[in-house]
Amino acid sequence: MDWAFSDEVIPPCVVGFMILLPDPIPIPQKATWFTSTDESAPELRETAQIPQSGVDPIHLDDEGRNFVSLRFWQMRDESPIPFAHENELLMKAFAAMHPGDHDNPHPDDSGLGDETADDLELEERYRTVVEAVTFHSAEPTASTPIDRCLKALLQFHRAYRMMADRPLSVLTVKRLFPLALVFTRALEDTTVTPLGLYALNGSPPNLGGLVSEIRREVFDQVAGLQKRLDQYDPLARFLESRTDAAYELHGPGSYRDAIIHLGIACEVLFDGLLGMLMWEEGTPVERAAEVFSAPITTRIKNQFHPRLKGTWKLDRGELGAWSVEVAGVRNRVVHAGYLPTMQEALAAEAAADQLRDFVARKLANAGSQYPYTGLTFFGEGDVPHGIPTLNKSARKWVEENRANLSTKGDQHRKWREAVNDDVARRG
Repeated sequence: MDWAFSDEVIPPCVVGFMILLPDPIPIPQKATWFTSTDESAPELRETAQIPQSGVDPIHLDDEGRNFVSLRFWQMRDESPIPFAHENELLMKAFAAMHPGDHDNPHPDDSGLGDETADDLELEERYRTVVEAVTFHSAEPTASTPIDRCLKALLQFHRAYRMMADRPLSVLTVKRLFPLALVFTRALEDTTVTPLGLYALNGSPPNLGGLVSEIRREVFDQVAGLQKRLDQYDPLARFLESRTDAAYELHGPGSYRDAIIHLGIACEVLFDGLLGMLMWEEGTPVERAAEVFSAPITTRIKNQFHPRLKGTWKLDRGELGAWSVEVAGVRNRVVHAGYLPTMQEALAAEAAADQLRDFVARKLANAGSQYPYTGLTFFGEGDVPHGIPTLNKSARKWVEENRANLSTKGDQHRKWREAVNDDVARRG
């Protein structure tokens, strides 16, 4: 992350950040958590860090390693009581949509929403602010002070979640309040100098504003997309998990969840496509279940080339990128609890999109053998030059079978459900 105050902070010195958490964590007021890092800070050799006045100093190690100290402040939350305003919005919407029913509550009725607020016997509410402090050494390091502090904060919260009395969302940088207050002080001093506000790489809270109105033609596609999902359409199911991944990656910034969803998206694409190809060939349920009982890499190596031609090796091209950037990282996440970086999540996202394009190109060349599968992927609309689409023979088949397209979708769904049941019985 860019270090906005690099020109104003002259090392060596201590740098601190006041960071507001999205959810309060009920730990003792001014509780302090301290951790050393692997980064060298020669100025810290044989020194001590005093977290707060009256507390015994923490003696740093003799090697002069850097540190991060987190101190937690519980601040009284005086924002409006939850649900009172939301209740008022519900009542206003109801009255607007049913204006002729005078027995319904009206948004201008006195006391609207007050009863809900008054009847809630809420304990005093708090928000948690973290004071994160680290050392800014004159010796160059790979990370900036803000990166170091955020990493330590996420590490602490990761452990805290397992001990919390109630379930908490995973803390990510993008879930933090997007501004942090920055200050600095000399190592041997106690007086701090505030520098200003620093914008984290986060997103502001959801303020409820409509960014843009969805176009009517897009709205009308929703019902069709839902039907495609119900009919085991491989592209629709890929896009569903791809959307989940995009939200985790670009929304809250949960890179682990993004990787998992991208892994699901790609495997759904492989399995859904192969299943539709086999159904269009007329493959019996028992034979298909036998194929789908094998590992996914075996299916990729043995089942796609005879049908779609081309290279389906896992050590090169788009399949190689999927194997390394998506499947490889996903396996580390699932089997070893690995926490991927943003760069790894972005690389996996790109690899998943490249895989989708690779599959589309192969399928476009097999339109005469698999016209229904091609129609499912590409539709019938015009596309820019160079984008895979239905070929001439596939379009001819679509015109000849247009009256039966809906029936064929239901036939594929029933066939796929039978295959899935058979695979499940095989264990």
